[in-house]
Amino acid sequence: MGRTGKLVIVGVVVLVLALGGGYLLFASRTSDSPPPAALDPAPSTTAGPAAGTTGADTAATPDGTWQVSDDGSSYVGYRVREQLAFLDSPNEAVGRSTAVTGTMEVAGDTVENVRIEADLIRLTSDESRRDNAIRLRGLESERYPTATLELAGPIKLAAAPVEGQELRGQGRGRLTVHGVTREVALDLRGRWSGSTIQVVGQLPVRMSDYQIQPPRFGPVVSIEDAAAVDLSLVFVRA
Repeated sequence: MGRTGKLVIVGVVVLVLALGGGYLLFASRTSDSPPPAALDPAPSTTAGPAAGTTGADTAATPDGTWQVSDDGSSYVGYRVREQLAFLDSPNEAVGRSTAVTGTMEVAGDTVENVRIEADLIRLTSDESRRDNAIRLRGLESERYPTATLELAGPIKLAAAPVEGQELRGQGRGRLTVHGVTREVALDLRGRWSGSTIQVVGQLPVRMSDYQIQPPRFGPVVSIEDAAAVDLSLVFVRA
């Protein structure tokens, strides 16, 4: 074999390794997705209030108005299955925004009002190409930067919240994304821990219901229409 033939073979091998290595890097970064939102472990009980707490922190009930904490502990995001080239099974893509605001009103065994807003421009995942793609295509977050979730009606709990105990709430909500509002089923879990209330859940949605055409980029060859809105919200007293 001549020198030219050897150089061509070497060049092909280098190209294959480069493309393969880049693909494996992408796949390894996206295959280890964070788990769905879950309640934090219940705090241990103490004989008295913790140092630095106020009367509001140790109120006998969670009745009143609560607001999403501004400490970055809350997030709203998406969870969707995407098919990557050269992989037999879909990969789970997860993006989250911690730029979340909102309020919740509690009265006895009823959650009366909730309104949550999330800044979708701040959505980030483990792949910048995915984040850049959805700003201009699909979700089009630069054009529709805000998602909102409101209750369609009060949520009746099985019982009034007891400090430290997990509760489940089911109802209906109105989700606005991509300039479209649709009713969604709410199946949420929460825990009142004295100074905070944490609420978590996954809301099943279909992107086509919100006129979202899933974008393709890089090694992503398809994205499923079914998705989930993943949320974990920490509220403090307003």
